[in-house]
Amino acid sequence: MELKKVVGPIYLLTAMSVFSNCYYDNRQDLFPEITTCDTTNVSYSADLLPILEGQCLGCHNNSSQQGNVNLEGYDNVRAYAQNGRLYGSIAWLNGYAAMPPAGSQLPSCTIEMFKAWIDARAPNN
Repeated sequence: MELKKVVGPIYLLTAMSVFSNCYYDNRQDLFPEITTCDTTNVSYSADLLPILEGQCLGCHNNSSQQGNVNLEGYDNVRAYAQNGRLYGSIAWLNGYAAMPPAGSQLPSCTIEMFKAWIDARAPNN
């Protein structure tokens, strides 16, 4: 009888110990690259131009125009935004040349920012 009185609490303590060691990470902890993406008030000059300069203008500028695409200057970018080629390429949609062509796709937030700007009629802001 004494053993039964001891075994019950031991099982209880063991179970509590095992389950108290479990933890639950939230999405942000598990995937730190996933953050909230603020697409309100996307600015061409403050938000998108730095991305274009760092990711696109090395190949798509006044001098080289690889693929016959020139993204130097707001007017050029706006033209590609309006005809769908800018978003189609950076979102890797079927029927468009995937950009950037080597490596991985731009971060989803970057793509969402371009989409929001295009949906706002590509303002020069």
